[in-house]
Amino acid sequence: MSDDPENGGIWGDESPLTQQLKGYQVRPGQIQMSEWIREALAGRQTRVIEAGTGIGKTFAYLVPILTMGERVLISTATLALQDQLMVKDLPFLQRALGVKRDVVLLKGRGRYLCRYRFFQAEQDLWYDGRGALGRVRHWVDQTRSGDLSECAALPANPELIGRITATGDTCLGQECPEFRTCYVVKARRAAMDAEVVVINHHLLFADLALREEGFGELLPGADGVVMDEAHHVAEVAAQFFGRTVSSRQIALLIRDVRAEREAAGGADHRDLIQAAELVDRASRTLRGHLPDGERRIAWNAKTDEAGVFLAQRAALSDALDSLAAGLRGVADRTPGLAQLLRRTQHLHDHLARWGEEASHTGEVHWLQTTRTGVVMHTTPLEVGEQLREFRMQRQCAWIFTSATLAVGRDFSRFLKDVGLDEEIPCLQLPSPFDYHRQALMYVPEALPAPDAPDYEVRYLAEVRQALEWSGGRAFLLFTSHRALRHAAEALSDLQFPLLVQGEAPPARLLERFQEIGHAVLLGAASFWAGVDVRGDALQLVAIDRLPFASPDDPVLQARINAARARGGNPFQECQLPTAVIAMRQGAGRLIRDANDRGVLLVGDRRLIHRSYGRAFMSSLPDMPVTRKSHEVAAFFSRLRSEEQRADAVIGD
Repeated sequence: MSDDPENGGIWGDESPLTQQLKGYQVRPGQIQMSEWIREALAGRQTRVIEAGTGIGKTFAYLVPILTMGERVLISTATLALQDQLMVKDLPFLQRALGVKRDVVLLKGRGRYLCRYRFFQAEQDLWYDGRGALGRVRHWVDQTRSGDLSECAALPANPELIGRITATGDTCLGQECPEFRTCYVVKARRAAMDAEVVVINHHLLFADLALREEGFGELLPGADGVVMDEAHHVAEVAAQFFGRTVSSRQIALLIRDVRAEREAAGGADHRDLIQAAELVDRASRTLRGHLPDGERRIAWNAKTDEAGVFLAQRAALSDALDSLAAGLRGVADRTPGLAQLLRRTQHLHDHLARWGEEASHTGEVHWLQTTRTGVVMHTTPLEVGEQLREFRMQRQCAWIFTSATLAVGRDFSRFLKDVGLDEEIPCLQLPSPFDYHRQALMYVPEALPAPDAPDYEVRYLAEVRQALEWSGGRAFLLFTSHRALRHAAEALSDLQFPLLVQGEAPPARLLERFQEIGHAVLLGAASFWAGVDVRGDALQLVAIDRLPFASPDDPVLQARINAARARGGNPFQECQLPTAVIAMRQGAGRLIRDANDRGVLLVGDRRLIHRSYGRAFMSSLPDMPVTRKSHEVAAFFSRLRSEEQRADAVIGD
């Protein structure tokens, strides 16, 4: 079937999409994007496409994928987009286009039952969750997929789920007694045979490692890879290519040693338990020497506190060494004991290297404390070269797309972050929405600078007034959880229902927001991106500050230092581009449909008064800007009048 618009084809006024999708309108930008992707797939080319809100980018890449019959991997950053693709877009397009493709959603290891670990947990007489295992047992006997989302009897208990699933650390691979019936193996074999595979970015990067563990590799047989939500790629890659040693990893190791203890038997049994308890005590002592609460701490080996921490780290390293020695004597008895030895050695080696001088390696060491534990991170400052090597090993089409990739019209930061050459073709498609008619940006003239003592009080006063005009129907987005908590307390007397991030799962909060119709939702990072509310339920988006990352963040701090050391401009290279992309994401929550109307309130005068404000303004949709509150009142007054006239017409 042709998708050439000159021939009517898929995109014309009489096309299947127009006939079967209510409200669908032909969009030139969508056609152009689809043609670009068709050319890239046919020529095994690499291309970058920024598709503004309303272009319809998922249809734009799915149509050539489905009609060309190519084998393509579609990688996303969020479960929400995976669900949209699998539940809505792919089934609809296959029906509308009259094509049938074998489509598979491949999930990570932790989403499938591990039969070996389930049976091991059943046999552990010391495990206090055996009653819950009994309730799951019938499903275990019946399931063909092992997908935990299909088990209605499974309680939302992280401890239980951790006992019956495997991770990269705990999976036995081909040595597992259950390898032939492994659900991860089955899922990956199905994916290897499928024409379209939907996965996430982290799983895509893990593909090579999984092949080496005997699970088969997906990418060599692919004709193309579409990286949707591509603005997350570098961040996910930094997590994947980095290393961690955490209290949780150590706690899980100790738990699994205890679960395998019967296999050791006799004196070996007692020696292993004693060695595991020594590791447990050393891990707890290490956490006890760090500040309370949840913090991200830059590592500085030259401080007095660092000396104490390194001594405790050495004690933990010695304890792991003793446990490894005990496991070495029994590792040949079961695959589980052999795997425990490898895990212990792996943790010991990472721990021994953590905290070493890393300026010459392009890595940063830092600590993350939680309420009860600690994570020791080693994070690469740049992943472009690693991503380039990853891509070059797999000769297929690579398409990177998102609504937010460029700063203004400049793609150079994105290209550098993901290891693409500057010569790679980049296409920027603006949103087809009429922002001059649909939206208004309000930057209150009377507000002081965000660092002023009375800023928060005066900002929330502006928000209160705007909420009166909008009738609720608002997202209040904050750049910090502290500001969010303060606002939730200060606005608790609002006449509108108040929904606050953290009081319920984000999906439930969003569902309630749409059900109520005039609610006010307060959110931080989770609601700046990937949230789609269309219609009258959302008519005001308020952003308190320009979303610059905290300069105290250890990874950002290290990148700033590296840029300064090579004679660069840290603000222009590291801080501004990230903030602009985040601002575009937050502002993008407002207008999601051609019929949406609303106000974007930005409570940060730097947008107007600082020279770098132009970088933000040139990247945001071209909408009218006002600094006068009466113009906001007039906008909402006109909007209410139009709604009343529309209701009257419907009533007639």
